[in-house]
Amino acid sequence: MTINLAMNTDLARIGIPDSKLAREITELVRDTESPLLFHHSSRVYYWGALAGKRRGLRFDPELLYAGAMFHDMGLTHQHSTMEERFEVDSANTARDFLRSHGVHQQDIETV
Repeated sequence: MTINLAMNTDLARIGIPDSKLAREITELVRDTESPLLFHHSSRVYYWGALAGKRRGLRFDPELLYAGAMFHDMGLTHQHSTMEERFEVDSANTARDFLRSHGVHQQDIETV
């Protein structure tokens, strides 16, 4: 399978959001996940942003970054429970983090 990255998308315009929230997300995830999982989550953000831009979708890069970076957090010992699947633990971790940083409920639900 060949993937054409030259698809009318300027890769230089895809970057991690330059915000306090994004920096704190990066710090938490880097300190919690293995390097392998951290880089996987980062790639999820880049691929999601590229796919969204290619399709002409409008999205909040900061919320996309939060969702991508937290999506596997439930696989870590610190954020897993015996009661929930890892996907639910990941979503709960994202919710709690975003809530503690004053993110509006509607945006938390988007993530």
